[in-house]
Amino acid sequence: MLTKKEIREINEFITNSSNPVYLYDNDPDGVCAYLVLKKYYKKGAGLPIKSYPSLNAASIEYIERHYPDLLIILDKAEVEQNFFDKSPCTVLWLDHHPLKQRSKVHYYNPLKHNKKDNRPTTYLVYSVAKSNLWLAMLGCISDYYLPNFTDKFIKEFPGLITEKNIDKIIYNSEFGKLVKIISFNLKGKKELVKKSLECLEKIESPYEILNSLTKEGKFLFDRSQYLSKEYNTLLNQAKEKLTKEKILLFIYPEQETSFTADLAGELKYLYPDKIVIVGREKENYITMSLRTAKINIERILGKALIGIEGYGGGHKFACGASVKKEDFERFIENIKQEIKKR
Repeated sequence: MLTKKEIREINEFITNSSNPVYLYDNDPDGVCAYLVLKKYYKKGAGLPIKSYPSLNAASIEYIERHYPDLLIILDKAEVEQNFFDKSPCTVLWLDHHPLKQRSKVHYYNPLKHNKKDNRPTTYLVYSVAKSNLWLAMLGCISDYYLPNFTDKFIKEFPGLITEKNIDKIIYNSEFGKLVKIISFNLKGKKELVKKSLECLEKIESPYEILNSLTKEGKFLFDRSQYLSKEYNTLLNQAKEKLTKEKILLFIYPEQETSFTADLAGELKYLYPDKIVIVGREKENYITMSLRTAKINIERILGKALIGIEGYGGGHKFACGASVKKEDFERFIENIKQEIKKR
């Protein structure tokens, strides 16, 4: 976790800024981290950034249009040095992915203090803001982490979590429904995602969404219900790919909505002994989410990508990757060979 000194530093930087710009990963952890800070400090603008490829100097011109006096990068695994070299102002980078060596940035990552501590970015910002507990909980659970403020959440928001088991929370609780609602609202057409984010900034309670108590909550709930039909169709197709093989592999054609991470997570829950790979065709690439319950998939992925045109990374049991279509079969074969070595 962050040190007291780091927490003070982050708070001072944001407090003393007049127009911070938040660059956040467009998954629930990144979005919730942004919302916790934005709602607490009540200033600045948020710009969602896709997980891949890396953030680099090419983005600076667009960012400068917002006239930032502070940049705050949240939950972004890859940021190239040229981004920091060209930045028009001070940069804070809060993250929990494998450590990077970078200069000209204030870099906050719990792995700097403990190589086993990769608690989500939402946890880090909550340690600074100490507000919007439900958003902090949402970001952590969506990133498969049960935080030490779970009991506090259960007390303040009764009926959403009944037992402290991460899988049961995600796939068999009212709070798990909320996780899926938020995740689905970050998908699809840009204008709809933008509206979803605007709604989330106005939401003050998880019950607003789950019970459609406000127009913003109803919009988020209804949109997730619409996307659930598409998701459930893909989930059923993926289940049909189950064999005796160690790998459960499901590839689906390009479409507007990407459900790879959600599908991979639920399939891992349903089939914990499998190495789950869910991919979506996109132009000349197959973009994937890889999940396991027991095997270090991050290490396997790193070896499997050698000699392959593509990229990827993540955490011990959850990774993302993108591989050129013509290299995909060889990539899968590489994974199979790495599995045999273990």
